Amino acid sequence: MKEIAATSGVHEATLYRRWRDVDTVILDAATARIIRDLPIPDTGSIRGDLLGWVSAASADLARPGGLALFEALIRADVRGQGGDVDTVRRRELAQLYREHRSVQLQNAIDRARSRGEVVPEVEVLLDRIMGPIYARAVLGYRRLDVALVDLVESALRINGR
Repeated sequence: MKEIAATSGVHEATLYRRWRDVDTVILDAATARIIRDLPIPDTGSIRGDLLGWVSAASADLARPGGLALFEALIRADVRGQGGDVDTVRRRELAQLYREHRSVQLQNAIDRARSRGEVVPEVEVLLDRIMGPIYARAVLGYRRLDVALVDLVESALRINGR
């Protein structure tokens, strides 16, 4: 929180009044950021939309501090239950982040389907595209920006195309 206060120019006590810990700050900021700065693009094709999305996500993860959101999501224990007020708040923010991103992805799917494209469900796209990207980011076995077209193509082949 000291680093956030110093960077933002806000007193640390002010941060603690709104957010009790760094994970809560990260989750709250990330939810606002994906809506504003990292929407899934509308390129006119689902392939282009997904490639634009995974390219931006990969670049974001590769930057310094890029794994902070992923780490906060893990610690939020989105499938957990109960806990103190702060735990519940972090879980709600993590769920809100997932819901916003899922809505953005569903909108891209709906646009594609309205153009007659065959597209798998949100969960399949997340498993086939973001799963490998997060594994690369965490395990470091491959650069994040390698073979992104292959990930998109693999995800789209689920429906036999």
